[in-house]
Amino acid sequence: MTRFAWLQSRTQTLVVAATLAALAVLAAITGVQLSHLYSSLVAHCQSGCNIAVNEFLSRDHFLQNLFDIVAMVAPALFGIFWGAPLIARELEAGTHRLAWTQGITRSRWVLTKLAMGALATAVAAGALTLTITWWYRAPDAVGTNQYAVFERRDIAPIAYAVFAFAAGALIGALLRRTVPAMAGTLGVYVFARIATTMWIRPHLLSPSHASTSLLDTDGFGFVSRNGGPITLAARGAAPDNAWGISSQFVTSSGDHATSAQLAAFVHDHCPGIAGPPQGPPTGKAFARAADPATFEACRARAAQAFHLLITYQPAGRYWTFQWLEAGIFLVLAVLAVLGCYWWVTKRS
Repeated sequence: MTRFAWLQSRTQTLVVAATLAALAVLAAITGVQLSHLYSSLVAHCQSGCNIAVNEFLSRDHFLQNLFDIVAMVAPALFGIFWGAPLIARELEAGTHRLAWTQGITRSRWVLTKLAMGALATAVAAGALTLTITWWYRAPDAVGTNQYAVFERRDIAPIAYAVFAFAAGALIGALLRRTVPAMAGTLGVYVFARIATTMWIRPHLLSPSHASTSLLDTDGFGFVSRNGGPITLAARGAAPDNAWGISSQFVTSSGDHATSAQLAAFVHDHCPGIAGPPQGPPTGKAFARAADPATFEACRARAAQAFHLLITYQPAGRYWTFQWLEAGIFLVLAVLAVLGCYWWVTKRS
């Protein structure tokens, strides 16, 4: 059964292996060149570093975009082209009956196909992700926040790929049609990724908090939403390499400031700014002070009444999040494999 499963998947496996080998050779050649360029331009820079950094980042811009796209879409492709057809193609064509009538049990049939497919997916996704992570080591060292590329580096994409494969196999077993299974796999994978990013990852660990004065923020200004009154706006920066979750206005008493409080403050203490904003009646419009002195005077008064509370995840928790998210997707993959096994052996 193992040899038969290999013969069935040999062509697509060899195509993926050849593609990975070509990407690895390309990454090795250009990655070494990037490392040398980083060492000569940026690593020991003493003055004019912004110019050196911009020149460095402008190199191999096409490959940066290419590897970024590959890292984002590759896990889904493993599910669509390896996972979804794995069972669906057999059930759709009826070739599963040949195996089942040759002394091969359903359990052995489905377990062999799932085990070989999952192992091949993990190896291929691991080789691809680690190659891309290695290639980006120099560009990522130049001011790239590690959380900004969280889903395209290190171990999390490997777990994404294994989950996509397992989910595809389960959906294929349920639908028994290859093309609908491929579409369903894409939908389930995208939903799982969005749900994890928006609703699960921010709550895996309790965030840290820091306060900063409005005088120390670069994003201080005034804004009106949907034609409403002008309120204060500001963005607080999280510590270097940390994951900034939010920044909120807080009153001197420690309470979160409401939009009504911010609007009332602008109306009472910033008369030179509280007029109608310039912009459309819907959406977001930005108000501007008549002159810099008016702007700074309002900012100084606001700094006495409010400060920013920054919520963030520290840089040191990056690998904790990587392992936690990888664990979540691997658990989901195991559940999908068990579901596929049960469906094929008990219901098909």
